[in-house]
Amino acid sequence: MVAVIYIVLASAMFFLQDTYFLVGGVEFSLKNPCAVGILFLALLNFTVTVRPGRTIVLIRHTVIQVFPYLIPFFFSAIIWVVSGADSITIVNGVGMIVPQILSVLIAAATLYLFGEKGALYCLGAMCVANFIKVLTVAMEGGIGDFTFAFGPFLIYLLLWRKKIPHTFLWFFVTLVLFLLGLKRIVVPAVALGFVVAIFVRMLPKKAARQAAMCLAAGMIIVSFMYIVGIRSGLFLYMEEKLGINTMGRMAMFANLEPYYDISIIYMGKGTGFERFVDWASGVEYQVPLRTLMPIHNDFLRMYMNIGFAGYWIWIISFLMVRLHYWFRRAGKEAGCLFLGISIYCFVLYATDNTIYYPYTMIACAILPMSCCLDRLADAEMEEHRTRWEKIKNRAEGSVLP
Repeated sequence: MVAVIYIVLASAMFFLQDTYFLVGGVEFSLKNPCAVGILFLALLNFTVTVRPGRTIVLIRHTVIQVFPYLIPFFFSAIIWVVSGADSITIVNGVGMIVPQILSVLIAAATLYLFGEKGALYCLGAMCVANFIKVLTVAMEGGIGDFTFAFGPFLIYLLLWRKKIPHTFLWFFVTLVLFLLGLKRIVVPAVALGFVVAIFVRMLPKKAARQAAMCLAAGMIIVSFMYIVGIRSGLFLYMEEKLGINTMGRMAMFANLEPYYDISIIYMGKGTGFERFVDWASGVEYQVPLRTLMPIHNDFLRMYMNIGFAGYWIWIISFLMVRLHYWFRRAGKEAGCLFLGISIYCFVLYATDNTIYYPYTMIACAILPMSCCLDRLADAEMEEHRTRWEKIKNRAEGSVLP
């Protein structure tokens, strides 16, 4: 019964993610009531089950996954206070951060309910929602783009194919939906993430961790140099000198220039600022609008929003801190999976607007959290049982005559 209720709620959550309602002039997705329903289901299950090992492990996982999302909130809060931002600006910014945190909580709730298999329950709900969307759109005269979230699941299914029941079936369904909503950039993103992860996984544990951390450091440096390159006219050079069609990005990045500087003292505009400007024309509005031309570069978006210091702290916590955690706490295979997913995300962040996509956020959260979860929960339980037995024996020994 719990599985059925979860699939219904999760499928509705994924299906309704692009349906919005207004609260105080700011749009909120109809997926949120379904998400709250999943959290309530897990809380209700928590009150009638005893899973202390799983609970402790998931609390640690949740903290490490949520931490990078709190960095933009911290720096944005400072910006809003210093600039005297109005309530709509603040609600708009917070409204972009809360779904990120909610995505991690949904992942944790799913894994509490089903253990490691929660990743497949989540994937199943995504598939149901997307099949319904395919039928809906097909009846309206065509099939459009759906999501970037199946990319991380493809990497997961490829890396963990020997440990997942009915792997071929899951892979086939996921691949079909991946191809139906295909964006060209996701193919090299999946390929690069998988290839790097599989090669790093072949190394001994210590060497794999060191190689992954070095790769992560390189990715961070490249992301910042990419921002510097854009500011210095990279896309102008690509279009005018190399004859590459940047599909409007050159004009868009030119419209961005008045709003940020490459400087150690650049403070940022606050999370959600991009919704106030139509980057196709450079026109700034007084209210946030979801229909405006997006930036198509999540690295530049984050830099513009939270500034120089905020960007470096955010991206180090986003990649280095979490990568170190997964290698240390969950082992080499979990660390390599997280590395592969991070590479996939970084490729998308350089060219698109995926950092706030609900599907993708949940997929990227639940997959590393599911790795070896049952084994880690059992080990945690055994450790606490041993500790309590020692305390008990010590207490009994102290009262002997």
